[in-house]
Amino acid sequence: MNNLDFFKKYVPTKQSTIITNPKVWSYTRVSSKEQFDNNSSITRQQEANIDCAVKNNFTIVEHFGGTYESAKSDFTRKEFKRLIDKVKASKKKPYAILVYKMSRFSRSGGNAIGLVSYLVDELKVHLYEVCSGLNTTTERGKAAIWDSLFSAFKENLERKEIIIPNMAAYLKKGYWFSRAPRGYDHFGPKVRDIKFHSPVQKIILNAEGKIIREAWSWKLTGLYSDVQIAEKLAARGVHITAKHLSKLWRNTFYCGIGINRLLDEPIVGNWEAMISQEDFMKVQAILDKNPSGYQHKKEVVERPLTRLLRCYGCGSYMVGYKNNQKDLHYYRCLKCKGVSLNAHSTPHAKKKSAEAIFIELLEQYQVPKKYVPLIEMQLTKLFEHYNENNNSADENLEKQYSTLQKEIKDLRIRLGMGKIDQETFDLTFEHLNEQLLKISKEMNTGKVKISNLENLLKTALEKLENLSKIWCSGELEQKRMLQKTLFPEGIFYDAKNNQYLTENTNQFLELVASLSSSCEGIKKEDSQNNDEKSSLVLGMGVEPTLALLRTGF
Repeated sequence: MNNLDFFKKYVPTKQSTIITNPKVWSYTRVSSKEQFDNNSSITRQQEANIDCAVKNNFTIVEHFGGTYESAKSDFTRKEFKRLIDKVKASKKKPYAILVYKMSRFSRSGGNAIGLVSYLVDELKVHLYEVCSGLNTTTERGKAAIWDSLFSAFKENLERKEIIIPNMAAYLKKGYWFSRAPRGYDHFGPKVRDIKFHSPVQKIILNAEGKIIREAWSWKLTGLYSDVQIAEKLAARGVHITAKHLSKLWRNTFYCGIGINRLLDEPIVGNWEAMISQEDFMKVQAILDKNPSGYQHKKEVVERPLTRLLRCYGCGSYMVGYKNNQKDLHYYRCLKCKGVSLNAHSTPHAKKKSAEAIFIELLEQYQVPKKYVPLIEMQLTKLFEHYNENNNSADENLEKQYSTLQKEIKDLRIRLGMGKIDQETFDLTFEHLNEQLLKISKEMNTGKVKISNLENLLKTALEKLENLSKIWCSGELEQKRMLQKTLFPEGIFYDAKNNQYLTENTNQFLELVASLSSSCEGIKKEDSQNNDEKSSLVLGMGVEPTLALLRTGF
């Protein structure tokens, strides 16, 4: 007898693996909505997984995925995360997860390999690649699955190296990826709706967009909250929530500027801007001062001076209210005792009403008709003089802007030639770009060039002849706009003397009032001599704002 035969009984026997729980889960995925909608890939993956289960005597008890999710990162995919979380949490885990192809499971390379090892070694859950039959039930199969996952990672990387530069080049030409925002019709070769199909991309402002354009003009006045603008749009048949409007104001697309993470700088788009870049910047300034656009009280027609009247004693805004018993409206200060006044004149009132005092204030700024020609002449000369002084400043800014653009271009060339490292490039580019934005903003806000100045001045002065009448006959919105334009920081009520005091009045209004006062006593035949002396023009030292000219109240 061979002595070795005696020892065979001590050799451990290998037990064959018997599947006691042949229940499996299925996972399917495509990368984009276009694939999901058009190529039936999800359906084909599901059918293949079911066929695989039938052939291997498995039972599919759970389906995951079934939608489009990008494979840039594993756990940003909701369905993928749900799959893994449920595997971890389940007491009765599936025998395997069926995936048509490993690229559908993950393209993250090393992270995916680590995840598969965790599923197989720690959780005892296998992976089956349905299209190839590869699976992790053997070490050789596990290695093959790893190779498949790494191949998917390399394939994704190679796509990026080819596709992303092409995408960036496409964007630099002024084109746009994804759907255009609300207010535009997007025509192109890859649009889903056949009526918008075009061999070349075209993004055109539509009828709704022309109404939304009005919303920008309302926002520019600073008089309306987002809620009020939403109400005004709804009245015109365009329904946008205040929350959506707050995002709309920040979208540079509407001023013709494209921003994309594939580019390191903004580009000018090939579409019609809904608002100018200058006005877009002005809206941003308004948002920075009052991000929510919130206004404390809903305006009441009977109290048009709400959010204009301020208490001279404490500086706070006076609050409007109604005495229901008397059916009268009032303004009062919540901080200072006894500071209140009637909104309108009443037969038995002992002092003038808020409205009466305001009309008297407006009358102080009205221009006598006989002085209009002389004031118009002086204003024309003043604006010409102001613009003349600005020309040299504009040229200097444009020169600085061109120099900075050249420096940024040279910086990119140096990076491309390897003369500087990425960190140096990033720091220098950020500094130069900040300077460029500052100069751009100064160029956009510093110019006071007005086309058709003569007509604008004539119109504005005609309105200043009848300032109080225009206010009295206007609707609530017109009154509020006029008030905001003339007295942007409000007017102060001096309760002791029952009068209004003003600070930081519109500069154009102050200038016209000053010229009007200077005209008193000047004889008509001497007006030309006074104009030639230009004492009023050169001695004012004022850079007037043009809000009153442009408002068109």
